[in-house]
Amino acid sequence: MAKSLQKIRQEIEKLEQQSTEIFTELNELYKRYLEALNLSVKKQLILAVYEICTRIYPQEFLKLSYSKREKLQGKIKELCQPLESKFLAYISFPQPTPTATLTEQILTQLSIAKNQEFQVQNEDDDDSISKIENPEDLVLWCKRVEQGIRMIIHALSQDVNKELQKNNIIASKLPPQLLEMALQAEEAGNSSSNPPNILNVLIETNRKDKNEKEENEEEKDKQEAQITKVSAIHLRLSDVEFADHQLSIQRQQIRQRLDIIKKMRKVYQKIQRENAQAQAEAAWRSSWHD
Repeated sequence: MAKSLQKIRQEIEKLEQQSTEIFTELNELYKRYLEALNLSVKKQLILAVYEICTRIYPQEFLKLSYSKREKLQGKIKELCQPLESKFLAYISFPQPTPTATLTEQILTQLSIAKNQEFQVQNEDDDDSISKIENPEDLVLWCKRVEQGIRMIIHALSQDVNKELQKNNIIASKLPPQLLEMALQAEEAGNSSSNPPNILNVLIETNRKDKNEKEENEEEKDKQEAQITKVSAIHLRLSDVEFADHQLSIQRQQIRQRLDIIKKMRKVYQKIQRENAQAQAEAAWRSSWHD
């Protein structure tokens, strides 16, 4: 037996009310998680930079004068300072538009963190939301929060690598585009072969031309290129959470809510279809005349 329009609307209203309630709960969970994530990221970033400077590239680090070492360490701390406000900006409204570039979204969040007026990048974007009214809004909000977290961590890795390159700890001649491609490739492949929060990249350098008459093909291939390993900072959310037991627990609590939200969304979409069909049937009957 088909549901009545009144019954369908009651179910929709119930799901919308549940969405508002779960949003309030999840917002608080994210707030606590992001505050803890801020501390954990800072701690593990320092450990990763320490590993780069003392274990992987100790000679390069020792070439720096005392003042330059001190300045580098100070710059790393400076890059970490706005981290918490950037994280927390992503659980605030309004949210950045999904079509904005990485730089635009970062600037947007910095603006929100400083309590500046937010300007919507695309006023015609139907996906922009200002409050949570249903499961669809809730799923979109969660997606943007998760994307924002990874985007901020990725940007921090890039900024720290730039400082290491400026100080010739990491090879300064390494093209930034190559390093960025390596970071993205690892993220896409979810590689776990690298040390925590450090990326090792193999690059081909110093190609040499040899006379084929003097060497056989095998020897020539060995001399044509040299493979160099370059290490850089790559903060990974999985590494950060794995190293912090309390953070892992908080993440698990969030995942449980996200699973509930996904199920709610499926039910909501199903009821919305039923609502559209019921309204169409009523409209048909209202205009049909024998």
